[in-house]
Amino acid sequence: MKFTKQLIVTISFLMVTNYALAHAGSLNKVAVKACTAKQKSQACEYIGDHNDLYIGSCQYMADNLLCVRNQPIQQIKQTTSSSTVQHTHKETDNKKQSQ
Repeated sequence: MKFTKQLIVTISFLMVTNYALAHAGSLNKVAVKACTAKQKSQACEYIGDHNDLYIGSCQYMADNLLCVRNQPIQQIKQTTSSSTVQHTHKETDNKKQSQ
């Protein structure tokens, strides 16, 4: 009986410990970068690994400022294949207009 009680206590402790560790993972580097040069509570957004748009505000997690989502995740639809995507920048567009 004593062994069973100790076993239950040990298993319960391990389950709680693992739960706490699951929420103590490393910070999302993209979410941290989205808040570079911003202050707490400023609006931010970033695109995740699966082409999802995360919109939120900059918040502190420990000593790091990162973008914390406060809106529904938006799926970004790709209209062209990645091999034919052409990127333009404002500088390029301005040069075309002046010519």
